[in-house]
Order: sequence, then C-alpha cells, then structure tokens
Amino acid sequence: MNRGFDEPKMERTCSIRDQINEYFDASNALGAHFGRSENADAYAAHYTSKYLVQDTGEAIWSHMRRGFSTDPMLAYIEFWGVLQACVIHQDAILELNLSITGRRADTSSLKSWKELRNLRNQCAGHPANRSHGVSGVQRAFLGRMFGSYDRIQFEVWDSSTQSTSFPRINLRQMIDEYDVEASQILQDALDFMKSKWKKIKESPTMG
Repeated sequence: MNRGFDEPKMERTCSIRDQINEYFDASNALGAHFGRSENADAYAAHYTSKYLVQDTGEAIWSHMRRGFSTDPMLAYIEFWGVLQACVIHQDAILELNLSITGRRADTSSLKSWKELRNLRNQCAGHPANRSHGVSGVQRAFLGRMFGSYDRIQFEVWDSSTQSTSFPRINLRQMIDEYDVEASQILQDALDFMKSKWKKIKESPTMG
C-alpha cells in the first residue's frame, strides 16, 4: 500500500506485526516451543491474534483513508464498527504478546489506549446504559451528522452530576497516538522472540 506522509497511520503496529510473523517463520520458535502439545493453546493464540492484528489494523487504516459515509445510516454502522475493530486490535495485541512472552502487558499508563477503549464502551458498547467503571449511569447519544475523523461530537447524560455534556474528539489523532503506544507492546514481544529463539533461515524479502 502506498502510505504518504499525510495518510492515516496504524503503520507502526502493522509493521512490527509483520516483523513478528517473519521472525516466527525464520526461527526455531515452532519446534522449540509452539509445536509442543503442552503449548497448543499458546500456538492457537499466537496464530489467531497475529492475523487479527493484521486484519483489524489494515481495516481501520483503510477506513480512515476513506472516511465516514455521507449516508448517516451507513456512517453509524461504520463508526460503531471502527470502535469495535480498535478493541479487537487491542485484545489481539495483548494475546499475541502473552503467547510469546508468557506475561500480560501492562497498559495502565497508556493514555490513548485507555481513551480509545473508553470511547468504544461509551458510544458502541453500552451507550443506552453504561454503569461499569463510572461513578453513575451514563447514557450516550450520537447525532446523525456526528462529524468526521478529525472532529466527532456526541452527547452524554451523567446521572452522577445530573447534567449533559457534549464531548468533541479527534478520532484520527487518538488512533494515531494509540498506534504509537500499542506498537511498543509488539516491539517488546519481537525483542523477546529474538532473545529466546534462534533464527535458522533467512526471512523472505518483503515486496
């Protein structure tokens, strides 16, 4: 894909995911670890998550490049779908890292990671009645002309304050910053692979 300097990102996570895949194929990781019967679930997690990271990452990048539909009904489905894809991307990154390192990555300090997940929970997870992890019930509503990646506005009623707010977000910037944070988790997994499993053949040249 031709990614110019002004194009949407998801570039870092996609790139490091590809490096993980290449190193896996060129190393003894399968024979030394993942091919053993006791590690069958770890291999399934590795295989599944690796492709989920790729598919969701490329799908998000592709949609960011195109933008939301001018048809409000399609735009709704696209918005909810993009947010869900971001959460699938996050979960797959955590599982891929866990399958390689044996430990779960700590995301508590990742600002954009948490903001993106919170946005999904608020607008696409439980918008009619969100009560988990908040001080009071929240109810979110997205208007039919909610905006673009650079400026999305929605409405939130918060029972704890008995008030309505109108948050505005730059989803493009949020995803770009998330891509930087998430790529470090994948880089840690790649570094771990290189330190634990030997490279036994040359990786195929990327076209």
